Amino acid sequence: MSQEEVARSLLVLGQVAFDAGDYGSAADAYASVLELGQNETALYNLASLYARGLGVRQDFVEAARLFRQAELLGNERAGMLCRKCMFDHISEGLADKTPTEVYAAMAVFVSRVYPEATDKKAEAGRGLLAVGGTLADKGDSIGAAKVLRAAVEYGDVG
Repeated sequence: MSQEEVARSLLVLGQVAFDAGDYGSAADAYASVLELGQNETALYNLASLYARGLGVRQDFVEAARLFRQAELLGNERAGMLCRKCMFDHISEGLADKTPTEVYAAMAVFVSRVYPEATDKKAEAGRGLLAVGGTLADKGDSIGAAKVLRAAVEYGDVG
């Protein structure tokens, strides 16, 4: 059996496990596919499990990292979900974070999701501007102010 056939079989097993509500086995199957090599479907499906906390601990950064890899393989929807994970990661517990902590959370996000970025500080600043704008659009002026303050104080947005 070729590697491609093994990967296809594991993808089927992952889908069967997912449909049965056995999310841990689904995650294991998708991770096994990825051990064989890059696979857009496995990346997307495993990222979805991380984003929702199904069968794995919810982890927006890991979900975004996997969605980003799927995006680089041509999945546009994965790119949108990567950005949603960035928003969710920064928004999580935002009321209790200082601007310094907000920037630190974005810096971790950028280093894990965009390792190829040559100017991580600028990338973090741009990400915070995007999150702040989304929060403002959603009517969360206090959250938006905190995130935008972090972008201006710590990110290279000038």
